[in-house]
Amino acid sequence: MKKFVIIIMIALGIIASSSAFAYYSPDTNMMESEMGSMMKSGNMMSQIPQDVIVKVTSGQMAEVGKETTIALLVLDKETKEPLSDAQVIIGLERGASMSSMDMMGGMFMAEDIGNGKYIVRFTPDTNGYYIMHTHVIPDGKSMHSMMENHLDIGIIAK
Repeated sequence: MKKFVIIIMIALGIIASSSAFAYYSPDTNMMESEMGSMMKSGNMMSQIPQDVIVKVTSGQMAEVGKETTIALLVLDKETKEPLSDAQVIIGLERGASMSSMDMMGGMFMAEDIGNGKYIVRFTPDTNGYYIMHTHVIPDGKSMHSMMENHLDIGIIAK
C-alpha cells in the first residue's frame, strides 16, 4: 500500500506543476535577480495552498555536502492556528521546479516537532537551485488534499 501511495504522490506531483519561491538571506542579491527573471519568463508559477499556510522559518541557503535543516510552520488557513498532526510530505528536486525532474530519492515525511512546526533535513550534493515540493495533508483530510495544499520552496546550495 505504501508503494502505491508514493507512486500516486509522485504522479500527482508531476501532473500538477506549481511553485512559489520564498527565501531570504542577507547575501542573496544575485540569486534574487536570477529568480526574478525566472519568474518573469514563466519558468515558475505560483499557487497558494487552499487549506493551509506554509511559512519557512529558517534560512534557505544550504552548503553542499552538509546536512541542511529547513524549518516550516504550518497554519490552518481559516483559524491561523498551528496545524499539528498533519502529514507534511516532501520531495526534493535539483534545479528549477519541474524543469529537470531530477529528484533526490523518493518522497519522505517532514518531522513533526509539535505546535505546527515541521523539520526537513537533507544534504545537497551539488551547487545550484533545489526545489522542495511541500505537500500538506491536514489531519482528517483525504490524500487528494495534498495537491490542493502544495507549495514549492526554493533552496540555494553553494
